[in-house]
Amino acid sequence: MQHPERPEAMNPDPTAPPAGPSGPVPQTNPRLVADFATPTGPVLHGATGSLYGVAEDGVPGDELLDALDLTTLAVKPDGGAQHPGGDASSAVAVLRRNGRPRGTAGVAFVYLQDLFASWPYEDVGIDLYHERLCAIVPPMLTEANEGRLVFVPFNEPDWIWYALKEDTPARFDRFMADWTTTVRLLRRLAPGVPIAGPNEAYFHGRFLRHFLRRARDTGTLPEWTAWHELSPKSLADFRGHHAEYRELERSLGIEPRPVNIDEYANNRDLSVPGQLVQWAALFEDAKVHADMAFWTAAGGYSGAAPQTNVPSGAWWLLKAYSGMTGTTVRVTPPQPDTPDTLQGIASLDAARRTAQVLAGGCGGDFTVALEGLDPELWGPEVTATVHRIDWTGYEGAAGPPVALSRVTGPPDRLEVHVPQADRMAAYWIAIAPGTAPALEAPPWRGSWEAEHARITSGEVARQGHPGEGDGFAASGEHDVSGLNMNDSAVTFTVEVPAAGGYDLAVFYSHMYGRGAEATEPQPAQQVLAVNGAERFVEYPSTMNWQHRSIVHVPVRLRAGENTVELSKSGAIGTARGEVALDKIVLTEDRPERGSYDGAFARRDADDGEDPVFDVYAAEDRYHRITGADRGVLLGPQNQCVPVDLSRPVFLHAGINRLRAAAARLGVEPAEGPGFVEVDAAEAVRSGGSCLIVNDFAHRGHVIGWNGRGAGAAIAFEAAAGPHALIVSYANGERAEGHQYNVDIVTRHCDLVVNGKPAGRYPMRGTWTWNDFWTYPMIVDLAAGRNTIAFGNERGPTAEFERFRIAPLNP
Repeated sequence: MQHPERPEAMNPDPTAPPAGPSGPVPQTNPRLVADFATPTGPVLHGATGSLYGVAEDGVPGDELLDALDLTTLAVKPDGGAQHPGGDASSAVAVLRRNGRPRGTAGVAFVYLQDLFASWPYEDVGIDLYHERLCAIVPPMLTEANEGRLVFVPFNEPDWIWYALKEDTPARFDRFMADWTTTVRLLRRLAPGVPIAGPNEAYFHGRFLRHFLRRARDTGTLPEWTAWHELSPKSLADFRGHHAEYRELERSLGIEPRPVNIDEYANNRDLSVPGQLVQWAALFEDAKVHADMAFWTAAGGYSGAAPQTNVPSGAWWLLKAYSGMTGTTVRVTPPQPDTPDTLQGIASLDAARRTAQVLAGGCGGDFTVALEGLDPELWGPEVTATVHRIDWTGYEGAAGPPVALSRVTGPPDRLEVHVPQADRMAAYWIAIAPGTAPALEAPPWRGSWEAEHARITSGEVARQGHPGEGDGFAASGEHDVSGLNMNDSAVTFTVEVPAAGGYDLAVFYSHMYGRGAEATEPQPAQQVLAVNGAERFVEYPSTMNWQHRSIVHVPVRLRAGENTVELSKSGAIGTARGEVALDKIVLTEDRPERGSYDGAFARRDADDGEDPVFDVYAAEDRYHRITGADRGVLLGPQNQCVPVDLSRPVFLHAGINRLRAAAARLGVEPAEGPGFVEVDAAEAVRSGGSCLIVNDFAHRGHVIGWNGRGAGAAIAFEAAAGPHALIVSYANGERAEGHQYNVDIVTRHCDLVVNGKPAGRYPMRGTWTWNDFWTYPMIVDLAAGRNTIAFGNERGPTAEFERFRIAPLNP
């Protein structure tokens, strides 16, 4: 979790050698072997958990979490003061809808010491801690939480209160005395609720032997064993740690316990598919559960959920991993237990006749050898389709994996070559029987690093390398910052194969939009000049100077060489604020089309219903869906809305769940009737609500709130039936004083449609009051005049700039 001595992310000299573990031995065309004839056990999906990844019930939304096989979450006790969100009962509600059925998985690990406000926790003495446990534990023992809680009595005792990292028997004995009394108290307060521990910040074999022996002898062994893996070296050391722990169990006559690594990975790993696949391979091989660490802000699912229903590249990696079914099989990487090298996971589902491989962690060419598929089951040929899962930063939205290539061959031995791999991407290989049509070539794409461009009045800084695990990831391990002078500029010389339209993706970051001249946090700008033609580029705020996001700008380029410059000033004026630049990516402009293979869609083996497709939309608009006649849209609030797929369907930006009987779904934008749009100034306000001038709002105003009982209502004409309601809002509230977690606060909105309550919805923080995100809902409307009211009886809600309403399936 949060370590007392943890420094803020720094910008070391990029020429200095990295500290920490040595790098991997470079290999030419490394080869990973997936042996499908050697099963290694049922797929566990143990690495899908997250500490404080869920901030509230609904943050992130079920449209993201439903696709993940949530085996564990790590949270605080209800009402705990450590952070403003992340309560256990909220996490359990999420698990009951989205996680596994009741059993050894789908549980919330409750960090009981997170009842304290300070970090490190205030040392009040064990007696007062026990008094507080007596107050907070019984209220959590509800029927809804039954079978879903695991109590973690101590968090990182090797750092906090006990300093167990030192091999000091007196310190061990003090902790064990407190462990024994605390576990006995919890078992009286909450009979049958499992305990997890000791939950050290680092694996400590000498202490663990002492702990297990004493806990065995006092009858206080935890039902789960837990510790953290928070070093870049963990990618090399974890298998040894796990083997040492299992040997300790055997030597002490202890029945094997399930293991939860309830914090794993560094800032440099989170959000990065090519890094996360290395961690998942470790934990899946060992069949242990694990939760991604909490370094930044709650509710973003450790970098997988940039907004409530919007995925990043990390989400698509977790989804592909969660979509592996059947059994895992033996995978032999070229350099086992070596960080930042090619690693992978493979699965085989004989019943569905599908096989899958997830691989990544290296740049350049690599090969995946598929071996051991039984020709009697699979037939004479199989087809493997290679998809790339791109890194899109911590806050950049990501579309589905890009299909790159397809190869057909004999099932018992097939070589799949991946050329020019991106080290930060992961690669998903989907294998099915028979042959398949040739793939259309993916759009041309080129990438240019900011640190390699021509830089004027800016600084290159090294970020997120193995010697600085706390540093945030950057493409090429460098970015360019300090671009706040009037002549600051980064000039890229790019070459494209043909004249035409391209998408320019700018990977950037900045600290709540705080420019040198800004009086309050606000979005920033730069001047974009493409072959000399200038315009301003708008950059929404990000969490900090390294928390990268992406803006997309359509540009037209000539064939061959072009100049793309991002600067502070130009002929059109001086840009507002400041950003740091990581890289730019140019992608050939093609009509947006999605294709989703029914063989790999999500299925519930027990309910016999049609599969669920997780369909991505880049923006709020109508889409044409082909491959099925009818379907059921599982809405943002889990509504089940039948849709006629012969007509356009409105999809909101991000993930939309569609249940349909289809071998393959095609999705592309389509024309529709458009929105009814109501601006903040057009709403009828009541109570403590008011109209506030905001230059960053759509039309210059927002609805603000003052205390309880405030409200606002909009009225409009509509046809009868379900409609999409897109609420554009800002929420800059945050709790202050935590050492480095950004404690954004979720505000809630009560909705009333035509006089009837229609739910209470969470509005996650948008970093500032000048940045506007959208929250999608589905509402049933009557023919003619309709009224929708917004408010929050429990306090202020978010500030609203506009409301858009569109028929869901006109």
